[in-house]
Amino acid sequence: MHASDHSTPQLPNRLCEDWRFGAPHRHAAALAQLMQGGTRRGSITVEGADDALGDWHVDDVRSIGSDALLALHQAAEGVGLYLQHDYAEPISITCETDGVFTPAVHIVARAGVHARIIERHICRGEHSAMVCARRIVAEDGAQISVELQEEGCGTSRVLNITDITARGACVRHLTTHANHEWAREETTAEALGNTADIQLFSANRLEGSQMLDQHTRQLHSNRGCASNLLYKNVLDGRATAVFAGNIYVAPGAHDTDAYQSNRNMLLSENATVHSLPGLEILADRVRCSHGSASAPMDAEQLFYLLSRGIPRHQAQLLVADGFLNDVFTRFRGE
Repeated sequence: MHASDHSTPQLPNRLCEDWRFGAPHRHAAALAQLMQGGTRRGSITVEGADDALGDWHVDDVRSIGSDALLALHQAAEGVGLYLQHDYAEPISITCETDGVFTPAVHIVARAGVHARIIERHICRGEHSAMVCARRIVAEDGAQISVELQEEGCGTSRVLNITDITARGACVRHLTTHANHEWAREETTAEALGNTADIQLFSANRLEGSQMLDQHTRQLHSNRGCASNLLYKNVLDGRATAVFAGNIYVAPGAHDTDAYQSNRNMLLSENATVHSLPGLEILADRVRCSHGSASAPMDAEQLFYLLSRGIPRHQAQLLVADGFLNDVFTRFRGE
């Protein structure tokens, strides 16, 4: 074995490109310690589904820099949801803990299935933590939307590793993070088969010293597929937001249509944003682009509300809500 080879994955550190701004020396080490030392406890409930349900454990879920943490996740409690017909009402999945929990969620939508899934991850206890591995697979002609709601207790830490595969299907995926001390989100989305379409959305409000670290990869392996990403954050206090996204178009994946947009509204001079969108294109006849912008609240919008007698704080909240509401509107396809 060469000196550079490793029998086990290494914990994230400052030299890892995928963790460069994510404070790995503090948060990753703390998560690993909790996963190794503490008793894991939590619950998973599913409502609104009558298709086959079964246990599921982590198996070849793609991560973006968290292989070591994922390796500690192997014995997690999990659920598999296999959708074989249309659902008129939303399906609800709830993962909840007041300590340390490492759930796994596997959603498979068979060909032609239409469904909406609302997934909630709730951390209630002081200094609680959740590390969730998720796999979403949609077969030819399926149309599914998955909304992930992260709810913390102010001192909680969470890591979500999501692996999406759309085989000629349409997948819409939305994440929101609220009230966590630190949250990291890794989303890998691969479009396979002609006409596959993946839409990724995120809307978050950060305050105090909260940190949100988001990494994404949009993978186009076949021709004629589309993907779109829109991530928006509102930051106040000393909050920090990190976004590192990559669009990869494989050789031969011609006629790809992919876009990536990261927008941030800063309500405080002490808030920090690191935004690194990127493209890697190895095919012809593609339409791929990305955009990133971080700026204070629009002064004209704020002045319009103040001039009508609305108190400044309430006016700021209204402008921020409108900024984030654009994400929810697009996610719903309105």
